[in-house]
Amino acid sequence: MPEPTNFDSGLRGQGGALVDTVYEQYMGVDWTRGPAGSGVTNFASGANTLEDNYGPRIAESWETTEIGVWVLNIRQGVRWQKTSTDAGRLMNGRQVTADDVVSSFKRLLAVPTSWMNVGQPRAAKAASIEKTGPWEVTIRTPVDPMTSFTWLIQGAGFNRVYPPEVVAKYGDMGDWKNAVGTGPFILKDYVVGSSMTFVKNPDYWGRDLVGPGKGNQLPYINTYKELYVPDLSTRLAGFRTGKIDMVAAIVADDAKALLSANPKLESVTYMENTPWGITMRTDKQDLPFKDKKVRQALVLATDYQAFNDYFGGDSDFDVWPINKQVAAMYEPLSAMPQAVQDLYKYNPEKAKQLLAEAGYPNGFKTTVVVPSTPGERVDEVTVFKEMWSKVGVDLAIDIKEPAVYNSMNTARNNAEMSYRLLWGAYAQQLYFSPFSTSSTNNPSYINDPAGTAPFYADLYNEVGQYIFIDMPKAYETYKKLKPVALEEAWYIMRPTPSTYILWWPWLKNYMGQGNGPFRFHQSWIDTDLKRAMGY
Repeated sequence: MPEPTNFDSGLRGQGGALVDTVYEQYMGVDWTRGPAGSGVTNFASGANTLEDNYGPRIAESWETTEIGVWVLNIRQGVRWQKTSTDAGRLMNGRQVTADDVVSSFKRLLAVPTSWMNVGQPRAAKAASIEKTGPWEVTIRTPVDPMTSFTWLIQGAGFNRVYPPEVVAKYGDMGDWKNAVGTGPFILKDYVVGSSMTFVKNPDYWGRDLVGPGKGNQLPYINTYKELYVPDLSTRLAGFRTGKIDMVAAIVADDAKALLSANPKLESVTYMENTPWGITMRTDKQDLPFKDKKVRQALVLATDYQAFNDYFGGDSDFDVWPINKQVAAMYEPLSAMPQAVQDLYKYNPEKAKQLLAEAGYPNGFKTTVVVPSTPGERVDEVTVFKEMWSKVGVDLAIDIKEPAVYNSMNTARNNAEMSYRLLWGAYAQQLYFSPFSTSSTNNPSYINDPAGTAPFYADLYNEVGQYIFIDMPKAYETYKKLKPVALEEAWYIMRPTPSTYILWWPWLKNYMGQGNGPFRFHQSWIDTDLKRAMGY
């Protein structure tokens, strides 16, 4: 797991260290749709449809009386954790109320640095909440209902329920020792650069909804530890020796070596829903990228087959704007118009021709911002650099430390190009975040300023007619996006390699459903089996 950047995730616009362990949202991933239930979604890469996120949490049930109006019925019997800290004593295990939900929501709306306000300022500014019954709250989101659902209702903006008395006394939740939530685990200890240790919340409200433990009190695990082991070889050694029960985000070569050496290991393979790619400042009139021919030339100058070889022959470049795991919204490149298909076939001569037509017969120089860690990001951009040099494009690599790099990406203020994660998950695509003017998820400035690419705003409005009303129709309408977006060549994609999750068979009721904390609520360790296997 990555080192936490802060412990007040909702307020400070970054991180997420205690999400789903200590702090809970109104609704979240519906475990009954996962591999222990219907199997509709395996959750290895996250939720893949809107319906995957309808699972009840603090809100026992909810309804939309009209588009943009959300009535939440707050679960009774949920209690604040009884921790041994001053903050825990302040809350004293009292019952969570509708007033707590209102207080948390208003707090995040009021602070400019909250992730709600940073990520979706228009939606946040227009939102409001009120208590409309003893156990009922009503949230109104008149701007962009789909965006608002994801960020303000479902919880993408780290919208969790925070303890109001603790906030009132300490100002924020930035000190980990003040962490008091409603979740299945209590934060017991944090060692900077090493680990976070959680213990079971004995008063947790949740029960196992499906599978062999259906009806049981959750969580099963008494102690849950997140280790920060940035060195891959150390992480794999810990897993190999049984000191680590599960590892995620393992590349194919390493995974295959582990599986060969330990045939009893369990595994699943998946693709990350947030692919990497090179973004361009298409808003700057003095840069080449304003010209579609230049962007198309860069696509044609990218040898995706060679990139696939770079990843050991186990990758897919047909991953944007959505990949094949999001089946309801996906159409393959092979179904696109022939001209679009041809654009994604390596053709350096055609690339040179387009550059010449755009006024760059000898190519041009440009700079891409790249994070310093992990080191493979620089290696990957070096592959782009070598390919593009063959058509006269001289790509300089500007390596930035993580804090500077992340700040630049949030503000979208890189000078020319940036190598970064791109939002390809279903939710961000349905609310067109990568195509929405000033969104932080729109690093190539598509339709920014507004009106420069009206197709995307028009299609967003068309899809929006069916959101929460006829989702199959919404998914089908969304498919109009891909051929246009690919032909416009807004991003130069890096192929996404297959990724593996591996776990030992003693991790029970775990079926490869990702590595987010909520995935372990329903799991337990079979200590007898672990000993029998010699660990």
